[in-house]
Parts: sequence; structure tokens; C-alpha cells
Amino acid sequence: MAAQGKTSGGMGGGRRTRASGFTLVEVVCVLVVVGILAVFVGNHLLNNNKAIAEADALKAALRYAQTRAMADVYTWGIRFSAGSYTLVGNNPNVTALLPYQSTATRTLSSGVQISTSGLTSSTIYFDWRGQPVTAAITAIGGTSTPATANQTVTVTERSGVTVTVTPYTGFIP
Repeated sequence: MAAQGKTSGGMGGGRRTRASGFTLVEVVCVLVVVGILAVFVGNHLLNNNKAIAEADALKAALRYAQTRAMADVYTWGIRFSAGSYTLVGNNPNVTALLPYQSTATRTLSSGVQISTSGLTSSTIYFDWRGQPVTAAITAIGGTSTPATANQTVTVTERSGVTVTVTPYTGFIP
């Protein structure tokens, strides 16, 4: 009878088998590679912070314009130009100012660009129902044609953040 812990001279030839598992060096190498990848991915995401913040501010401005339009018989909207956007209201008796601002215009952070698509003009207008429309209503009792396609604004720093105004409902996700 062979003693435990010793090999017999059979087919194994007296070789000891090594326990399976990872060595400390292998584990450290994997952790270093994962750490390097995390730095690159995190750096890419962090470099788009200005665009994300500007897109959130734009959503708030669009929702504000929509709310103002729903409380008025005139249209309210946001007009886009290179490097900025402006709150516009067609009510001659009300001054248009963005919330917590002393002006109606917001200038984008440096390095951030803005582009639009699906707009019939450079402005997204909302009517008294809160739905996006294709043109301003400048007279009491006036109407405008509802927008029938998504109106999108892309805010770009390194990569683009898209802000969409849904037709008919005016939903801004």
C-alpha cells in the first residue's frame, strides 16, 4: 500500500501536478491593463462635460419657452445662432429673459458648437398647446402649422449630445 502524498512509479513517472490558478504576477498584470483602459475611457467621457452641461441648459431653456407659450396666446421659442441661443417671445407686452439670467441670450462655453436639423427656420417655436410649430404667432387668435418631424439640436464638444423636440407633443427627453 502506497503512503499518502507520495507518487507511485506508474504512468505519472513520479511527477507532481501543479495546482491550477493564477499567480500574483498574472493578477497584477491584468489589473494594470484594466486600470489603463479605465483611464482612457474615463478621460474620453470627462472631456465631453461641457457639451453635456450645455445640452442640459438648452433642454431647460426649451422647456421654459414651452411653458411660457402655454401661458400666453403668442408663440415662444429658442432661436439658434453660431455659439449661442436666445429666448424669443412674440408677446409685445412681455420681456423675454432666460431664468436666472439678466439677458435672453446664452453664450455657449468655449469649445462647444451647436447645430440644428429639422427646423424650418433657426428657431424652435411653441404654441399655446406646448406643441412645436413651424412659425411664430404674432397676432391674438393667430395659428401656425404644427411641426411634423423631430426638431433636433446637437451640442458638440468632442462628441455630440442630441436634444430632440418631438412633433405634436413637444416632449423633450
